[in-house]
Amino acid sequence: MFSRLFIYLMLALTVSVLVAVSLLDSFYTQGIAQDELMATRGINQLVGKDALKDTDPQSRLDYWNTQFNYHFEIKPLDELFFDESAQNKLVEQGVWVDITSGWVVDDIQLFYYYPACNCALVMTKVYRSDTLIQLYIQITLFIILATLACFIFSYVQSHKKHVKKLVNIYQAYGEGQFSTRADTAIPMPYTPLAITFNQMAGQIESLLKEQKTLVHGVSHDLRTPIARLRFALDMCRNCQTLADFQTQIQDMDLDLDELDSLVSEWLYYAELSGQAVAINPSKHNLNELITHVLTKAQVLYPAIEAELVKTSTKDCTINVDAKLFSRALENLIINAFKAANSRIKLSVSCIDETDVCLAVEDDGVGLSSTQLADIIQPFVKLDASRNSQGSGLGLAIVKSILDLHQADLILGKSDLGGARFEIRLKAKKDA
Repeated sequence: MFSRLFIYLMLALTVSVLVAVSLLDSFYTQGIAQDELMATRGINQLVGKDALKDTDPQSRLDYWNTQFNYHFEIKPLDELFFDESAQNKLVEQGVWVDITSGWVVDDIQLFYYYPACNCALVMTKVYRSDTLIQLYIQITLFIILATLACFIFSYVQSHKKHVKKLVNIYQAYGEGQFSTRADTAIPMPYTPLAITFNQMAGQIESLLKEQKTLVHGVSHDLRTPIARLRFALDMCRNCQTLADFQTQIQDMDLDLDELDSLVSEWLYYAELSGQAVAINPSKHNLNELITHVLTKAQVLYPAIEAELVKTSTKDCTINVDAKLFSRALENLIINAFKAANSRIKLSVSCIDETDVCLAVEDDGVGLSSTQLADIIQPFVKLDASRNSQGSGLGLAIVKSILDLHQADLILGKSDLGGARFEIRLKAKKDA
């Protein structure tokens, strides 16, 4: 590919030189003609008058040939190899210049008309040491072209090396080596491409990791309800009474509900993490969103006391997708209800009128520093005191939703004795 590019560049250079020469040749010859006319008007008067007044013009011309870089001849007008229009211009203007430009030297002839003899003094330009000058110019041109060719070849080879590195990275990705990274220190224009390669590899590596985690978690979580279903089915075969049979059917129905809930959580998490989710943010009152979610969750846990604390007098307005953000609030609040012994607390505050802080706390057994780092990972279930049932995706879903809203989730210990989950996001300023 790059060898062909090098050939194309050289062909383009050659064609551009030829085009430039053809377009500029007429301007060049006009300039040379003007210079020659200025330089030879005095010579013409001196040589022409001297030769024509002498009885032996050729002897005088031979003398003047040794004095100037021109070869002089006197020819009758009808012996000049001009076309009729050129001869008419020579007679009318008194002078005619014929120039043929070459790569090294130019063929220059000047014709000065003398009406007395109806003849013309022909002055042919003579170049001294023509061979040496031509050789010098040819060598100079060759050095220039060779230097340019070496520069182009070196430039093309350097690009070939960088492209080959990127091709090797691409082949490594094709072999599944997504931990390989491209060197972003390569020069432009390959730097953005290398950065894009690295971003693509990181995303693929992350997706593969999430896929493995999802498959492992699904296979692990399916075993328990399926085992209970199989056990209940076996028990149905041994039921002696209708009441025993109905009890087993009820247990199977509960296991199916659990399976349905697990599958819904898996699909929802896969949708959030597997593709770019479009969100539709709008202005909402945070206190109203919390109250709505808290009211629904409180019904499921009537024995747990829930307290909503507002640390600022005014309501906090946020710009979020109400459906997604409510799902994140629901997961956090239900997680707190499950972990609490008797009480949970929700605190809402506006910080510097730009940030909003929502804290969800419980009075459960709390989390160690190691558990705080692991609990937001998908399919992580720490112990029987926190989320012993479920898919283990609740906090992972919360983290994904908050990432979509460019919000932060901060984990810590609560003054109540349990865990503290804090959401920080930007407030929506009123216009």
